[in-house]
Amino acid sequence: MARLQDYIAYRRMVNLARLLFRPSYGVILVYLTLDPETVEVQEGFTRDMRGIGHLDTGDLEVRIASKADLVKAAPLIKRAFGTA
Repeated sequence: MARLQDYIAYRRMVNLARLLFRPSYGVILVYLTLDPETVEVQEGFTRDMRGIGHLDTGDLEVRIASKADLVKAAPLIKRAFGTA
């Protein structure tokens, strides 16, 4: 885990995920190094970040706003870390 100025990065030789806390919006944004083509992109939950300017890591954005979202995001996070 690396705590940087704007975000926290989790890595295994390369960054696998980036967490961005947005308390004013009531969400945690997780950027994962997963190919968005391999994931069913769901409006308001996941977003394809290819071609959109953002801070480095990950082509897939996962928006966590509730406990249910966290449960739904767990398989994607595990896949990004190679444990699924």
